[in-house]
Amino acid sequence: MVRHVIWDWNGTLVDDVSLCVQILNQELKTHQCEEISINEYRQKFFFPVACYYKKLGLPYSGSKYKGLAIRYICEYRKRFKECQLHNGAFKTLEWLNSQRISQSILSAGKKSDLESFVKHFAVDHFFCFIDGAKDIEARGKNERAHEHLSEMGINPADALLVGDTNHDWEVAQIIGCRSLLFTRGHVETDRLKRDGSTLITSLSQVCNWVSN
Repeated sequence: MVRHVIWDWNGTLVDDVSLCVQILNQELKTHQCEEISINEYRQKFFFPVACYYKKLGLPYSGSKYKGLAIRYICEYRKRFKECQLHNGAFKTLEWLNSQRISQSILSAGKKSDLESFVKHFAVDHFFCFIDGAKDIEARGKNERAHEHLSEMGINPADALLVGDTNHDWEVAQIIGCRSLLFTRGHVETDRLKRDGSTLITSLSQVCNWVSN
């Protein structure tokens, strides 16, 4: 039985892929690299972000990478209100809350930014724990995975992680909980299938999955 749902934020609850690609293309243009389409992005994106940038020909370490990361998040902070929650996100969070299933967020983004974004979309009251990184470098969630549920006193066997990347599946393996991967986020469906993950095409399917 699922008693707790761990949510990824970017690409899973909030539909921000288009914005992320637009900001990334600004950096690619600045560094005289070839710009990419949303489809190309979803075919290649992975964590840690620095390694993904290296593949694109962007700075991936040192002061140049830190400068890129600062410019990226500053632009995202300015424009995140252009995004919307994915269709069905609010109703799914609401339904889980009505069933007394606790919910948390585990994100690669900086915690203070995450708290601001979640509050803007008026969903902060659904979560008992918002867990983000200490910096803006989006290394991934591995280092916080073990402690995420223990801080709330939740058994991994009672938890479900919902994300949109292969990294989310990896994190679920570290935690020892079940997972669902949403196919309308930052990674295309064919790549998500590679790990044998359970896929969903709509967030409302989380309710069906929990009910069954």
